[in-house]
Parts: sequence; structure tokens; C-alpha cells
Amino acid sequence: LMGEPLSKRRGILEATIRKGDVLIISPNIVTTDVDVLRNYHDEQLKRGLEGAVVKKWESPYEPGRKGFHWVKFKEEEGKTGKLTDTIDAVVMGYYKGEGKRAGFGIGAFLVGVKKGERFVSLTKIGTGVSDELWKKLRSSFMVHSSSKIPKEYEDVEKVLEPDVWIDPEIVVEIAADDITVSPIHGAGYALRFPRLARVRKDKYAGQATTVKEIEEMYRNQKSIK
Repeated sequence: LMGEPLSKRRGILEATIRKGDVLIISPNIVTTDVDVLRNYHDEQLKRGLEGAVVKKWESPYEPGRKGFHWVKFKEEEGKTGKLTDTIDAVVMGYYKGEGKRAGFGIGAFLVGVKKGERFVSLTKIGTGVSDELWKKLRSSFMVHSSSKIPKEYEDVEKVLEPDVWIDPEIVVEIAADDITVSPIHGAGYALRFPRLARVRKDKYAGQATTVKEIEEMYRNQKSIK
């Protein structure tokens, strides 16, 4: 079925899956009207979802998200759902890359914020970074790598543990769409669509955003009524 257009694959899926409480087919619309698409996207945001994925109705299935047969429909900067401020976070560790990023030796990194005199996890960053910057980041991270979790960090959930720990020496500025409640991150919150804005060479770990400030941002964000 991979070579068949989405229109046919969707039809087969709808004819095969029996509607129930456990297994459901994700809702969709077919349109060429930008305003209709934007309204549909906004509806999903109001429901607490991440938005909409736009796919060419007559495109085949291509593994690995190649080309532009499907894209995530994202909001413009400054629109509802965007944080009004960025977050200064400490790099806690990084994950070794897979696929294309395997050659860089890094594919994502874990960042945290200040809680008292220690640091707790907030989110993983894997977007907003160019190939060249990945290489530079890994070189910088390796200088501050640690064989075990630094004493300044509170315990990190097993599923979040990075492949390589980093001492709290590097501060990065993070942008995101929203703050959400998280049951696994030490901060008690996580970021939706987090991305690297820049490395803050002018700041040190003690100047990182605090959990208290994250809580305030969560209460004040535009998407919370």
C-alpha cells in the first residue's frame, strides 16, 4: 500500500477499522482553502492538542518524512499558543544520534531548570539545530562530560537518562509553543515544540530559569484560560 495515494490508503483504513472506544481513526478534513485549514488547526489547539499535520491527498507514503508530502502546520510567532518569553536552561546531558545524526554522535540533549540549589529536567531538545551546530555542540558538551550524574542534579527518570551526562556549565536559551504539566520531568512541567534559540555564553548555571518562574509562565500563557 505504500505506493498508493493517501486518498486510497485512508479509504482502505476507514473500511477496515471498526469504530470503538479503544481503537479510533484520527479525524481529518480534505481542503484546498487556507482559511479552512487554519480554523481546523486552531480547533485542535483549543482541544489541548498540538495542532494539525498537513498531507498531500494524492501523495504516496514515504518513510522518513522525505520532501514536503506532509508537514506540521505551525503557528506564526506571536500568535496564540506561543510562549511570550524564552527559557534559560542548563544542559544536563545528551543522547547519541541515530540515522543521519549518528555521524555527529549526538541527536538530542536534555535540559533542566533551577530548583533551589539543584537542577531538575524540563525537556529534550532535538530541533532548531543545524548540522554544523550539532557538531559544535557535541564538541562543547564533551569538554564538560561526566561519567555519572552530577551531584547538582536531582534524580532523572530512567526513560529520560541521557547517554552522556554534562556538568552544569552550559546554558542555552529555549523557545517553545507551550508549557504542559509533565508526570516524568523533575520540574513537573515540559515544553511543547521546544527548540534551541541560542547558546548563552554570557550566563552561568546559577542564572538559569527557576521552577517557580516556569510555574508562573504556565499560569500566564495565553492558551490557559
